[in-house]
Amino acid sequence: MVERYSYKVEVPGSIPGMPIRRGRLAQWLARSLDVRKVIGSNPIPPIMVTRIETFLKPFLREALPDIRPGDTVCIYQKIKEGNKEKIQAFEGQVLARKHGKEIGATITVRREISGIGTEKIFPLHSPIIEKIKILKRGRVRRAKLYYLRKAKGKGARLKSSEKEIGPGDREK
Repeated sequence: MVERYSYKVEVPGSIPGMPIRRGRLAQWLARSLDVRKVIGSNPIPPIMVTRIETFLKPFLREALPDIRPGDTVCIYQKIKEGNKEKIQAFEGQVLARKHGKEIGATITVRREISGIGTEKIFPLHSPIIEKIKILKRGRVRRAKLYYLRKAKGKGARLKSSEKEIGPGDREK
């Protein structure tokens, strides 16, 4: 094995001093930072992380409902037609939630319209989203419900949860 792309990178949770072979990523880290030892898995200096967070903070929505896969939601989206602006509702089941609570967080919502499945990916922190309403909670045991794309009829239905949706979760 060639040792040319092997650099000693200490990642929390790994064995100290253990070389990690990550190919070009490890090579780039070692050359750009001009060090043989990188502490942590984030090559961005801590001061830059705080600057990025302070820059993005005003754009993050604070009042987001607790949306989970399996929920039936209604998303009100601003649509611009010419010089007019209207609000359009899209109701469907949440198939996936991605990217946690960061600025790029998205949910995938699926709806069947006259036998044709339609999916939309909504960025949660986008200013075009007016509000999100949770209509029903679904009881699921998966994080991603992509199997619903192939399911038809009764197989496409989810069991509803017995838990009541709280007043804080219903609409935000």
